Amino acid sequence: MTDEQIVFIVDDDERIRKALCELLASHGIQAIAFGSAGNYVDADKPDAPACLILDIELPDINGLDLQREFIEGEHPPIVFITGHGDIRSSVRAIKYGAVDFLTKPFTDADLMSAIHAAIAQDRQKRAERAEFSLLKRGYLELTPREREVLPLVVSGLLNKQAAAQLGISEVTLQIHRRNVMQKMEAASLADLVRIAERLEVPVTHSRRSLARSKVSKHRKVVAIVDDDLGLLESLEDLFESAGYSARSFSSAGSLLSSGLSGLDVLITDIGMPDMDGFELRDIAKKLRPSLPVFLITGRHEIADQGISGCFRKPFDAQAMLTAVADALRDRGAEGRCDN
Repeated sequence: MTDEQIVFIVDDDERIRKALCELLASHGIQAIAFGSAGNYVDADKPDAPACLILDIELPDINGLDLQREFIEGEHPPIVFITGHGDIRSSVRAIKYGAVDFLTKPFTDADLMSAIHAAIAQDRQKRAERAEFSLLKRGYLELTPREREVLPLVVSGLLNKQAAAQLGISEVTLQIHRRNVMQKMEAASLADLVRIAERLEVPVTHSRRSLARSKVSKHRKVVAIVDDDLGLLESLEDLFESAGYSARSFSSAGSLLSSGLSGLDVLITDIGMPDMDGFELRDIAKKLRPSLPVFLITGRHEIADQGISGCFRKPFDAQAMLTAVADALRDRGAEGRCDN
């Protein structure tokens, strides 16, 4: 595949075709012109970022009807040109994905602007298709067992929970998970989640739903947000062993989509890909002003600023438990005073 850009022109007016070819040549852009839609469809076309300049009135088919035929396939973005434009046609063209709808006579500047936008759009779509192809290739390399492990891992289940679901040992589960990460070329759990979403891998289990089914109404609920699966597991085990009900989330977005109701404490990493911990804390405080929020970070320049409720990794587990217990006790005392 070449990276040279190209513009296809379909217009039954030879003078228009020639003028457009000359204009594009003056801008250093290769152009191939056709007098009918049929000639264009039947022609072999270079595999490169492209744009299609398409007339509305063609001898063999209406340009808008041709556009509809292209919707389901991979095709260059379209810039319509016409000498008989109307609002209804322009709305229909844009609705089905046209980059622009130009009525003759149009300026060279307007046309070139539309062409550049169309080629940029096609270049982006090609990059996305290439990335998807690589992701799909990695998925196809997974063994049947690894394809069973993938949705359990991205759902946020602990190793022991995922292993129990599959009836295998936790050590075997960890081996499969490592293989999945390598074959899918995922740098982190958050990256693997993004890949699974892109591939539309169905997630049939939820660690949160499993946790909720076991929660006693008398246990305090601690939400933990971090894209580090290992840390999530460690903190969940820590709080579960201390008598809390722990819920883990790999991103701020997943927590917010689940909702803050029912939570007694929020612990969030500061550095996350979708939303940092400071932003999540501010949103949580706006929605739940009395909700205790603790920040965790591996960056000393942040932790050393003396921010209240901030723990630097690796932190003292007992100190974390003490801080959470104190916050809950203070919150309870405030509640009694309010009453």
